[in-house]
Amino acid sequence: MEQGSELDEVVARLYEAGAGLAGVSWAQALAGVQCLLKAHAVVLLAMDVSRRALLFHAEAGDAPPEALLDYTRSYHMIDPRLARLLPTAVGRWAHCHEVFDDAFVAADPFYQEFLLPYGGRWSSGIKLMQDGDVAVIFAVTRRLDQGPLVGDAFVLCERLAWHVTKAYRLNQQRVPPDDGPGVASAALHQLSVPVFLLDGGCQVRFSNRSAGSLLSGGGALYALDGRLALRHADNDRALLAVAKSLYGQAGDDRFPASAYLPLAVSGHEGVAQPERSRVLGMMLSSLLPERTIGAFGFKPSLLAVAHVLHGASAPDPAVVASAFGLTRAEARIAIAITLGLSVEQIAERRCKAVSTIRSQVKSMLAKMGCTRQSEVVSRVLSLPLMFLGMRCDGETAHRPRRPTNEAAAHARAVALGPNPGARRMRTAPRGGA
Repeated sequence: MEQGSELDEVVARLYEAGAGLAGVSWAQALAGVQCLLKAHAVVLLAMDVSRRALLFHAEAGDAPPEALLDYTRSYHMIDPRLARLLPTAVGRWAHCHEVFDDAFVAADPFYQEFLLPYGGRWSSGIKLMQDGDVAVIFAVTRRLDQGPLVGDAFVLCERLAWHVTKAYRLNQQRVPPDDGPGVASAALHQLSVPVFLLDGGCQVRFSNRSAGSLLSGGGALYALDGRLALRHADNDRALLAVAKSLYGQAGDDRFPASAYLPLAVSGHEGVAQPERSRVLGMMLSSLLPERTIGAFGFKPSLLAVAHVLHGASAPDPAVVASAFGLTRAEARIAIAITLGLSVEQIAERRCKAVSTIRSQVKSMLAKMGCTRQSEVVSRVLSLPLMFLGMRCDGETAHRPRRPTNEAAAHARAVALGPNPGARRMRTAPRGGA
């Protein structure tokens, strides 16, 4: 297909999405824009600037859905691009390469902890329109090897941005309901792990497709009059206690208050539940609208992630990230180090500069409370014991007997912390659910 006809097709999809045509989503329309621009990601969003609330979000690109979750839960607070773009006049572009040089990027936590690990580097954005406090923003991100958006690529981007503006104006009634799951619900559905949004009493406000499958599988988790419940009574009481303690809590720094609840082994998982699919624990994080730009709704919520054993021999990056408060990229590096890879080998496999990997290793060590990479190996290898509900005394692991009230109390103590032996156990999982 020639570029002219391809451009016409992309523009047509934009207007179909803007008009709300059935079967054509904004994500699908923006995928065409991303393809034409050969971009890493293309984003269209509407934000209430006064409330700093996300009212609309559509994205197409190479970043996984965990990137949006990381951004809305924490990294929007330190995004230098957003801070520069929001005050600009309508119709004026802001390019990161004009203000953020390599020295800035090397020292900036947003770039080092978020954008670079997820594959982005060069960003260009424009405020398409502003109606009162609501600003509509269109942004394009390119990979490190692509360079900034300049020349013919920028001319094409300007042309497409004009059509995006016209298409968006066709239907601007996109404000999510106050009691809804928020604009991040689409990203939650894309996650392969079971995810719930709960209130302080564990009433389910939202569950993704994976969570729905888990609830219907006859296992340890089930719905009880709209509440997320655990079949074993001690586990259920511990879940309610953790939820009550976290709900509405702001947490430390820019990351939400979080806790991991290991589930005691019992015979109540259901005979139809295979051992490799057993629920090992629950990670809960407090989400406040004012700290998450309303992406999960405009009421406080708990993000609950069920950790399920799938029989994998290598640690799950989601589990490592949640257990130690790492980004997904840092969790994968921790696993790679555990498997015996050097920094240089990790950089080669991930197509990253060695300096970038060293920076991520430094951040990973700090979050895990380690000073040497050998300690990382020990911490990661200890995860199977923790997630199987085992207690480790020295070098000997013991599987507990049938849970008692004392065992449930121990589970609550582990979840609520503080635990000197597991630094940041109660802090947020920085790498997604």
